[in-house]
Amino acid sequence: MEPIGKSPVPVPLLIAGKIAMLFCWLFFLTKTSNTLTMHYDSLKTQWIGIALYAAGLIIVILGFFGLGSSVSVGLPEEKTKLKTEGIYRVSRNPMYLGGFVMCVGSCVYSIHVINFILFAITFTIHHSIVLKEEKFLEKRFGNNWLEFKKKVQRYFGKSNSLNKKN
Repeated sequence: MEPIGKSPVPVPLLIAGKIAMLFCWLFFLTKTSNTLTMHYDSLKTQWIGIALYAAGLIIVILGFFGLGSSVSVGLPEEKTKLKTEGIYRVSRNPMYLGGFVMCVGSCVYSIHVINFILFAITFTIHHSIVLKEEKFLEKRFGNNWLEFKKKVQRYFGKSNSLNKKN
């Protein structure tokens, strides 16, 4: 499988989202290098931030291995199988969920307005990518996707059968 598929959003937007996410993940380095003064700091926020960051990383890894050979940036051109096992039983988008949790962990660890802005950019762009990917998945997998969508929430949890807007 090709590692780079068709971008679901304009390429400059995709790149901006990936860069914002990476910088948010790495923002803790500004704290350890004393590059910027944090707006608030405590041992409690540091430990909570580290725990969230680690949990997010584990979720990303589980999502990555759960996709197997279907891993790609963008929409794959090749035939793929809809992933519904493992971590995909509790999240339709575990890699995005894990990435967001890592960003939240970074924001809690390194409390600074720039980090919050990076996370806002990250979430906004990647959420729009998720919405476009869902349209692609519905076209590719049809009823299988619709059934999966009814059972599992976009980011986390089992769907309520009354919840039709997922």
